[in-house]
Amino acid sequence: MLRLIAFALAAYCYLQSGFAMADEAAKQLVGSWRLTSWVIQVVGGEAKEPFGPNPKGRAVFTPNGYVAFIIVGANRKPATNNDETAALLKSMLVYTGKFTIDGDKFTTKVDMSGNELLTGLDQVRFFKLEGDRLSLRTAEQVSSVFVGKKVVGTLTWERER
Repeated sequence: MLRLIAFALAAYCYLQSGFAMADEAAKQLVGSWRLTSWVIQVVGGEAKEPFGPNPKGRAVFTPNGYVAFIIVGANRKPATNNDETAALLKSMLVYTGKFTIDGDKFTTKVDMSGNELLTGLDQVRFFKLEGDRLSLRTAEQVSSVFVGKKVVGTLTWERER
């Protein structure tokens, strides 16, 4: 029985340190981040910039574990008709949700989205934080934009002060 209690205590201490590291990483993300680049690497092909070389974007991480992303293409112009409005919507990506961190895995449980296909889904990314620079990368996946191709997307952010 004593061994079981000792094992349970050791497991608890081990898991608590893991939770503390995830909490620490989440705390380091809190604040506002400006998008500096979005690149989609086609596996076995060339890199693409889906919203152009100077996309605009902001990510806001809250202390209670929520995140909001908004990304728009460069050089957008006001819409004056339905076709232009549709084009504006296609040049925007926005979603929010509760996020969790497990190692370098960053998961957002999407609760609202500009594209209802994302609402209710998990958006899984891998993150790397170096000072005031944050990189979010997708796993290799089949592209919905580059039909029939596998891609890896990388978004790079700088902390706003």
